[in-house]
Formats: sequence, C-alpha cells, structure tokens
Amino acid sequence: MTLFKSINRRLLLSSAALLMIGGAPSFSQELTKVKVGWLRSSLSLVLHPIAMEEGFYKKNGIEPLTKIVRSGDGSIGPQSVLQGELEIYIGVISDVAKINSEASETGMQPPLAVVALGSPGATNLVLKSSLPFNGLDDIKGLRIGVSSLGSAHLVTFRQYLAEKGTTVEKLGLRLVAVGGGDMPPALISGQIDGFLHSQPTPAIAVATGQAKLVLAPNQMGIAGTSPNVGIIVSRKWASANKATLVKFVNALRETTDAYPSIPKERIVKIAVTHLGGEPDQIAGSYDSVDPRLVPGPKGADTYWSVEMAAMKERGEVGKNFQQKDLFDFGLIQ
Repeated sequence: MTLFKSINRRLLLSSAALLMIGGAPSFSQELTKVKVGWLRSSLSLVLHPIAMEEGFYKKNGIEPLTKIVRSGDGSIGPQSVLQGELEIYIGVISDVAKINSEASETGMQPPLAVVALGSPGATNLVLKSSLPFNGLDDIKGLRIGVSSLGSAHLVTFRQYLAEKGTTVEKLGLRLVAVGGGDMPPALISGQIDGFLHSQPTPAIAVATGQAKLVLAPNQMGIAGTSPNVGIIVSRKWASANKATLVKFVNALRETTDAYPSIPKERIVKIAVTHLGGEPDQIAGSYDSVDPRLVPGPKGADTYWSVEMAAMKERGEVGKNFQQKDLFDFGLIQ
C-alpha cells in the first residue's frame, strides 16, 4: 500500500469514527432572513432584542431583519404584515383584531393570526406629582396621554374601570395621543396630566420628581394580568413558511426560558441599547416587567376576557368574533 493510500484510508476511518460518535465536522449554518417589525415602545417588548443579542435567533437559524415601529404608530405593523412588507410583527394585538373582525364580518377568512403571546400585566397609570390620588374620583376630567386611541394600555385600563363600575366617559377623561418617549416631557410641560404606558416610561417620568406612579399592573385586577404583546403573521405567509415561523418562535421560547438566568445588568444594557433611557431607570423598572412568552391558550383566554370583552362592548369588533378568528397556535406546532 502506498503512503498516499495509507493516509487516505486513515482519514476515511477517522471521519467514519467521528460520524459514529456524533462528532462530525460542523458546517456553518445558512441563516434564514426574516423581515420583522418590532414595536419599540417599552420593556414589555425587550424579548426580541434579547434574542438577538444573546444569539437565540442565530442558534435557531434565523437572521431577523428588523424594522422599528415607533410607539404610537403600532397600527402600521399589522398593516405592513397584511401588505407583505413585513413577514412577522411583534407588537400589540388590538389592531389585528379589528382587521380580522372586518374580514370575518364580510365572510372572508381573517387574514392575520396571533401565534404567540407574551408580557402579561404591563399597564401603569402615572400622574403629575402635584395631583392628589386617593381613588378614581381624583382623575375626573384629567388629560391622559395614550400612545394611540387603539393602545393596548388604554384597552386594559378601560377594562379595569369596568371592573370598578365606571368608564373613561363617566370620568370625563380627555385622551391625548402622545408617543411613549414623549410622555414624560408632555407631562412636565403641562400638555397632559397623566399617561398610560408600560415601563420604563413611568420610571423615567418619576425620576424627574414631577410625576408619580398611582396604579401599577398588580393593582389593576384581572385586567392587569392580560398579555400585551403578540407575535403576528399573515396566515398565507405562515402556511407557506411554517418551518421558518416555528424556528422564529422557538428562538423566543428559548429566550423566555433563559430570561431568569440572564444577569439583570445584561438585560439593562440590552434595553438601554435598543430602547433608550438611563441605566438606573431601566434597572428600577426591571422587577415590575415580565417580557416573556406565556402559554398560548391560557393567555388567549385571559386576553379574551379582558381586552376583547371591552372591544366588543365598544363595537370595535363584531359580536360574533371568536378566538379562532384571532389566534392560531397550530401554526407553530
């Protein structure tokens, strides 16, 4: 046997042995690019940047091409998914419900689907520190900032008011559309008397000394436990790209599982990089925020009893609108 053949044979035997023990040489995985819209509004949405920074998307073979959607412009996300400009949107759910309800009312299949839910209990009510607050009677007639009139926080707050036997209208609240990042300066400058939003916006306002947190999520009853974030896709795209969607959601599930073990300092750094704000303010908000995914069916039931009940009462969706018209967890099975 020649030296060349001997070396060749040894190499083949070595390769076979590696294959048998699972140690075959690895090849770089080609990542699947996904056009993702991400609502950049609060710590409730921080799971996506954590998945990017901690490598969970890459581990699952995904390269997210992220388009930022500003707080207050949330309706752009579902519309962009509907038009095919985005493949996945991470944001609030209420605008999806309106689009799908309109379709179902005309006999069409609802075009969008929420395939995963997260961030339970994120709504806070902040007021000027000079205003008294001993109960809901104290907010009568106030100007309250909301990111939009379809804001998930406003929906949650409306349901909380209903639990207390009152409404926005009965209290005479004047709703003012203000982007999340503009809420603290709008409060300080006197354009609004308070606002509804998730962390860290309340902490930023409180840090100025001119605002106070008067209602946190854990003070808003059942309404305060409803999921605020949805992973939103078009049913048509999801059906044609199921493997990609499953890998995408798996990346967020793994991020959810890892979240408790990621150092707080690391979470704060990621949040500051992608959301802005001061590290001390982000750190102060950390304990009152849970950005993780929740079990789909249970989260859907809570959402239905809170946000959807309020939306149906106000006629924003049809009375016959059903959970299957909004949620489809089978798309990620």
